[in-house]
Amino acid sequence: MRLRSFLPIVLCATALGACTASAQEENPYYSTKQPYSPRQDYAEYSPAPNGFQQIYTTTVNRHGSRGLSSFKYDDLAAQMLRSAEESGDLTDLGHDLIAQVAAMTKVNQELSGGPGQESGYGNLTTLGREELRGIGQRNAERNAEFFATLNDDPAARLSFTSSGEDRATDSGWNFGSGLLDTAPTLREHTDYDSTAQHVDIAANTALLYAHKDKSLPSYERYQEWKKSDTLEEKIEHAYTQPQAQEAARGLLSHIFQPSFIDSLEAGELTFTGSEDESKEVTGLVEAALPFYNLYLSAPALSEETSTPAEGWIFHRYIDDSTGPTLAYLLDVEDYYQKGPAIEGQTVAYDNYEPLLEDMLARVEERAAGGDNAADFRFGHAETIIPLAALLRLPGSEHGTPANEVMDYENSDWRGEAVSPMAANIQWDAFQNQSGEVVVRMLYNERATPFHEGCTPMEPQSAFYRLEELQGCLPLE
Repeated sequence: MRLRSFLPIVLCATALGACTASAQEENPYYSTKQPYSPRQDYAEYSPAPNGFQQIYTTTVNRHGSRGLSSFKYDDLAAQMLRSAEESGDLTDLGHDLIAQVAAMTKVNQELSGGPGQESGYGNLTTLGREELRGIGQRNAERNAEFFATLNDDPAARLSFTSSGEDRATDSGWNFGSGLLDTAPTLREHTDYDSTAQHVDIAANTALLYAHKDKSLPSYERYQEWKKSDTLEEKIEHAYTQPQAQEAARGLLSHIFQPSFIDSLEAGELTFTGSEDESKEVTGLVEAALPFYNLYLSAPALSEETSTPAEGWIFHRYIDDSTGPTLAYLLDVEDYYQKGPAIEGQTVAYDNYEPLLEDMLARVEERAAGGDNAADFRFGHAETIIPLAALLRLPGSEHGTPANEVMDYENSDWRGEAVSPMAANIQWDAFQNQSGEVVVRMLYNERATPFHEGCTPMEPQSAFYRLEELQGCLPLE
């Protein structure tokens, strides 16, 4: 099994495709591990059309920056470093990395969970909690006028749901803290745990973790796709390109002597995960990816108690000649596993259509006089990426023809833009006295039009009639 089958991830390219100047400036090849920053100041959003008052807001959020999901990349990296140390095949940087990788393991073992959650791998980091608190704070500030109207509507409720995974729930708690610290009167409209000091969050795996919910009709069909020869061939094509091998060798050359790298390439040296034997290093790309993923994780772990005093040094083996191609290798897998994938096919993402349908239904319910004034949902990259494909958001407008493989020339899909850490899709709904409802969308806090098949209420407007969205958004 190739190592990448259990990762997330990134951006711009070299021989595998084009790279925009803005992408180079914003992204040092972190892809879906890109730390979050809002894409627009909410003060720049267009005001609601005349006669319309806000009645509802909703978000779908990816969890914030987290640590490593399990003991795998640090495990395999440590094994390779020990082997090279024994054979005298480490560079100076390679020697320095021994302590760094050990520190990475220690930091992840010590990551605290939220209230009542276990510590360890997969939890939010300090940065991740700050990201969600910031999004919650800005939500309260942006919607301040609307939330103030709830003071006269004691029945109004704010609903919080998550996938049920600890990091998603903890993200919701931190979003809630940012929201309520900014708008304290909203607490009366939430289910709030005064002992634990956080909002109560209900689990909804069917909507927010559909790819893992075995009770759903879509589960088996999606699993067949994920394990299909077609998907495997697309990813394998990317991995076996000369550029991929060259990038892997380039990264490894900062750490190991040429003889060690040659042995990896020839298959004379292989490594197997200590806790999961399906995680293997059997070639150059598989050897480079654990180190690349430690680089990706370092920014999220910059503020932890056990972070080395000198900081993380994994950036020393990533440069412009290797980073773009390694990022592409991770992007292509996410793109086919849960993104736009193949043109004319929807199996990679249509298991999240019930989430989109629920978003539309909740707007309609509120417009009809329902009590739910806000729905805040917290999931994963596996939630955001399919939803972005369903909505045909920028970069996710369409799949790649079946006879091609996605690259940076035939697709605008970039992990760092589609689903950075704490990625979010937000809708605000407004109603006039005639009962007409319009909706605007924010994508990572940037006002974003719905896809070309949806017609705004006026040319160039950010607002769309609910009836229009009910007709143009669901799959046919």
